[in-house]
Amino acid sequence: MSGANRFDRTADLYAAHAANRDWTAFVAWCEPRAGDRVLDVAGGPGALAAALVERVASVTVLDSAPALLGHVPEGVETVVGRAEQLPFADGSFDLVTCVNSLHHIARPARALDEMARVLGPGGRLVLEDMVADPDPRRARRWEEIERLRDPEHGRLMSPGDTRGPLQAAGMHLDSEETWLRTSRVDRWLAVAGTTEPAAGRVRQMIGAPEFEVRVWRARYRRPAD
Repeated sequence: MSGANRFDRTADLYAAHAANRDWTAFVAWCEPRAGDRVLDVAGGPGALAAALVERVASVTVLDSAPALLGHVPEGVETVVGRAEQLPFADGSFDLVTCVNSLHHIARPARALDEMARVLGPGGRLVLEDMVADPDPRRARRWEEIERLRDPEHGRLMSPGDTRGPLQAAGMHLDSEETWLRTSRVDRWLAVAGTTEPAAGRVRQMIGAPEFEVRVWRARYRRPAD
């Protein structure tokens, strides 16, 4: 993640939030196999890794926030590093994941190229993130809200932003979906450690105790040799 300072400060809150998620649907998209070598990019406290580790051969979590990596469960390798420069050889993994992190990465196209690079033949890349509203005006307003909540926020991508870099890297889109997710404003602010008066301004701009955000998930595949 590019926002290492924020995530180091809020590591305990973020780890508790991630641990409460039901990872069943996401794991199904990963199609885990007993022999898989898995890399979770910007994987933070390793909540997804915990859901995968008993199903695969190995799991590595990479993140730029050491405090988050301190929450990763036993049996999972941890690496401090950045998504834009993965410290692994070509074809090192069979499954690469990146969840709710592309919008924190300074150069997402570069990171996607790196994720594709470290995938071996037949490997899968599974991505999930919040994405921008298709209405430009609404998208700009939401970016303002995001940066009030977290000044280290990058930008929300659109689903199409991933296709060019990954197709250029030889990846094929296997499947994708989008849906709306409801979140509570106060919990969302707390996880980010948002302080006043920024939190008050966010509440004012949203104008309700809950909000909806568009979420996207996709599975890309590298052709087998």
